[in-house]
Amino acid sequence: MEMEVGKTYNIVFFAGRYEIGYENCVKCIKKTTKSYRIQRTDGTTTLVGQDSIVELTEIVDAT
Repeated sequence: MEMEVGKTYNIVFFAGRYEIGYENCVKCIKKTTKSYRIQRTDGTTTLVGQDSIVELTEIVDAT
């Protein structure tokens, strides 16, 4: 599972020891060796560790 910069995804990831995080319609804006910087639709950004991703689905624009 690997994200590409500029593409939009739905992500399921481990957010803590006993927590699972969900992010829908987020865009990958930066990739490092251990994490991805993602941007939400409201403009805020966060980091997601590459090792913590459980499920990754690319959203393909239908236009």
